[in-house]
Amino acid sequence: MSDIHSTVSIQDPNSTTTVPANAVGQSPVTHEQQVAMTVAIAFLGLWCAIGNIVTILAITTRRYMRTKTNVFILSLAISDLLSGLIASPLWLYRRTWGFNPWELGQFACKLYWVIDETTSYCTAMHIASFAIWRFILVRWPHRMGTTKIRTITIWVCTIWVISIIFGGFVYSLFYESVEKPQDGGVYSHWPMCSIKFVDDGIAKFKMYYTFSSTMFMLFPMAILFVMSMLIVKELFFNKTFKSELRKIKEKKAVAQLAMIAASFMIGYIPMTSYMMWTIRVSNKDKSLDYWMGVAAYFCLRFSECMNPVAYNVSSNKMRKASKEVLALVWTCCGKRAPVSQTPSRVSHSTPNEAGLYVGSTIITNGTKSYGNGPK
Repeated sequence: MSDIHSTVSIQDPNSTTTVPANAVGQSPVTHEQQVAMTVAIAFLGLWCAIGNIVTILAITTRRYMRTKTNVFILSLAISDLLSGLIASPLWLYRRTWGFNPWELGQFACKLYWVIDETTSYCTAMHIASFAIWRFILVRWPHRMGTTKIRTITIWVCTIWVISIIFGGFVYSLFYESVEKPQDGGVYSHWPMCSIKFVDDGIAKFKMYYTFSSTMFMLFPMAILFVMSMLIVKELFFNKTFKSELRKIKEKKAVAQLAMIAASFMIGYIPMTSYMMWTIRVSNKDKSLDYWMGVAAYFCLRFSECMNPVAYNVSSNKMRKASKEVLALVWTCCGKRAPVSQTPSRVSHSTPNEAGLYVGSTIITNGTKSYGNGPK
């Protein structure tokens, strides 16, 4: 690999120009811009981690939160957390200091794409499944009682298996860490950890990406749109009598779905559009390609941060559970009040006043006790 301060010759139709190697092979951003991106990604990563960890703890530690609907939310929070904790740092390195050269090895390169694509497909299918579930509850509310939580769990596990196979394993076969030739191809401005360009790698990736993005991204978006329209129809055009309590619950459920769907669109429409553009257009402007990819990824990370906000804004129970979790964490991490060394005394206790002890004085500082003992 050439030194970053060496020069190379690039032939264009009009002239031969000698330029620094880092103009063609290195990240097209300055050190200050790299630091700014690091701060921004670190902030979003911290926000994503805290929000989704609180969501996971709120659902798993509070019995009243273990509902069928929250199985979807729990799984979605796990997906967002994996993406924020693993994919985001690797993406940052890939787009900044690891643009060229990538020094973390092939395993880290493939791990980034496995986590990133798995969680992307998982999120898309979760949103579509959540929309279907919300429509079922609005259209046939009696199904809530007959559907077992085990059925929902199997549903969610199936989503993960499909995502790992088609989004993780298969995608890992298309990516590697190798220096890209600067010949004006679609890959010329990509980082080292990108799609393989040998053995028709780009053409094969285009074919698979067209199939997979249609099946696991565009199709779920279409399902989300159709389910949303059907829900609106049920809420506003169905003349069947409904109690006021049921109407309130349905409106809250739809509000939650709308916020999660909006967050999903904010994150995944820009990223899908960028991927379709960058793998098909040759002779792109390097700076434009770079910053479009960065902007799309920031939209993706922002959407993952907004999901926990949507859960809490649209659900009173989620807010209550989240507050309880935060209070518990604060209690566990905060300083405990010092225990007084002066024993307090209770004379002539009775069972109604001081438990099971009766009779003479009791020292209640936890060290010794005197009296007639338990009765």
